[in-house]
Amino acid sequence: MLTKLSAGISIAILTAGATVALGTTSALACNGPCGGPGAIGVHEPGHSTYNPPAHGPHGKSGKGATAQCPPTVACLTVGNNVPAAAPVRTVDVAFQARDQLELPTPTVHTSPENRTYVALRTGLWLGAGIYARKTVSVGTPDGATTVTAIGDPQSVTWNMGESSVTCHSRGSKDGKACGYTYQRSSAGQPNHRYAISVTVTWYVHWTCAGVCDARAGDWAPNSTMSRTTDTTLAVGEVQTESRPG
Repeated sequence: MLTKLSAGISIAILTAGATVALGTTSALACNGPCGGPGAIGVHEPGHSTYNPPAHGPHGKSGKGATAQCPPTVACLTVGNNVPAAAPVRTVDVAFQARDQLELPTPTVHTSPENRTYVALRTGLWLGAGIYARKTVSVGTPDGATTVTAIGDPQSVTWNMGESSVTCHSRGSKDGKACGYTYQRSSAGQPNHRYAISVTVTWYVHWTCAGVCDARAGDWAPNSTMSRTTDTTLAVGEVQTESRPG
């Protein structure tokens, strides 16, 4: 249906999937395509009305025929032929999940606590829940895709000031699971204490459920994340007394 307004402007009201050519001098609605399925033809000012060629047998409209836009008409896609939105890439959702993955800062324990001694094996361990798998899930707004970022604990590096040791567990108070034996006292260190740095490293990867272009993956060669705690420890020497017999 055509509606004529002032100043020679026409408006075409279309059914779904129809096409229209709009201009300052005329407007035309087509039952078939105008320059392609579901297009709008915009006439240049002063151009005469564009009459699309008839489609199908005997000049009647029919499926499969395509009318071409004239050189003075710009065709735009509308109606049922609007391009679908680009699908969400799984890796992009995975990046969001990784950004939200919360990895804890290690809480550090030694035995003996606060002060140890040369030639004594010192137990090293982390607080509960530190050396453990961590996860977070992120979904797309339509709920079609859910990606879970996973952090699996890989190692704990204890830089003891004198040397370092790497363990692959939470450690233990008795020093059997993770421990260190000092060779020198901390008497010559700042404040007479060794500076200690403890770093926990997680291997981070992801899995996808729902509509996915990949089911799992990581960010190799940058698929690790770490957290570090700094502290100090005094190391003394055991003094012995000897008396003549």
